[in-house]
Amino acid sequence: MGLAAMLFLLNDRVTWIEAPEMHLLKRGAVLGFEDLHAMRAREAIELARGKLQACHDAGICPEDSLITDLAALIIAKTGANAALFPVHEGQVSEPRLTILPESILEAVRTRLAEGGDVGIQQIWPRAA
Repeated sequence: MGLAAMLFLLNDRVTWIEAPEMHLLKRGAVLGFEDLHAMRAREAIELARGKLQACHDAGICPEDSLITDLAALIIAKTGANAALFPVHEGQVSEPRLTILPESILEAVRTRLAEGGDVGIQQIWPRAA
């Protein structure tokens, strides 16, 4: 996709991704894949879901580095800049992917930095 840099919303966390494909070339082995170009979008989504499920099962919040890695993967393979992975009955479900305006992502990032309520539940129902 060749995107230079963008904000990404993963559930209720916003991260800044510089050159997603370059990021993945460096971090792919850490995530558990070797050939980014051979990976299909469905495989990328399932990899992300599995990593989030492992965090959920361990009762831990995903580290910032994992959020950044998963965001870069989703950007590179789908072009989306937002993903919601809902949890139902202890299982991380299929994500909802969308493209949100940069202004919304920036507002969410600012509110999070200020410790305010970001209203994620209001963003997702409105997402296309």
